[in-house]
Amino acid sequence: METIGRLLNMGKNSAAMNMAIDEAILTAQKKQPNPTLRFYDWSSPAFSFGYFQDIDSEVDIEACRSDGIELVKRMTGGGTVVHGWELTYTLILPRAAGEISISDAYDGIGQSLVKAFQKLGIPAQCYTACADATEAAQNICLTNPAEHDVMADDKKLAGVSVRRNRNGILFQGYISLDMPPATILTRVSKDPEVQKILRERSTAINTEGRSITRNMLIQSISETFNLGIAFHSGTLSSAERAHAETLVETKYATASWTFSA
Repeated sequence: METIGRLLNMGKNSAAMNMAIDEAILTAQKKQPNPTLRFYDWSSPAFSFGYFQDIDSEVDIEACRSDGIELVKRMTGGGTVVHGWELTYTLILPRAAGEISISDAYDGIGQSLVKAFQKLGIPAQCYTACADATEAAQNICLTNPAEHDVMADDKKLAGVSVRRNRNGILFQGYISLDMPPATILTRVSKDPEVQKILRERSTAINTEGRSITRNMLIQSISETFNLGIAFHSGTLSSAERAHAETLVETKYATASWTFSA
């Protein structure tokens, strides 16, 4: 019997609110299991950082602020992700006996995205790690593929990171839809060599004359997403919204969370 889940196609929020909503949904899985696939946008350009990153050592914080780039730390691992030109999604699953393994989930997500891209005429395949893979720009998600990430012409199109706790399993992912301007990419790292790598290795769906919209991409993913869950359109509950608002004030918008290392 197929599991029923919730599809949330949400609009723009601040970086702190986007991370808070994800955690609020994750926390709610403990008492009210409800597998959720969420698509969302960002009200301002933003960089999100993996849980273990030291933001101050990687970016010029004051320069980012002066350029209107929001900075936020995620619950999940991984490296820096540029937001504002991509399609961002989160998959949240409750804990359960016989639950899907992290590896199988990564594989299912990757294969589903490849099928969605191919339906839209975008050549793509899942990345398979090589023994001699380089570690250049290892903290920048745009240029550092991991197993099951989605690639096109040997460049990374989509990546995902995970956090699992007693409440559930949280996958946060992004799909490069359009290329950020060079002025934004320059701010991703203090290191000129990393900036050069970003310019050379970054890619997006809307290159080579393509013009894929956010809604076209969501529709295609919704049709191909295959983890044994049927996702139906839903809304964020009032309790989840209230919890997210609290988390913004007490966690994600605070310096103690964002700049902890």
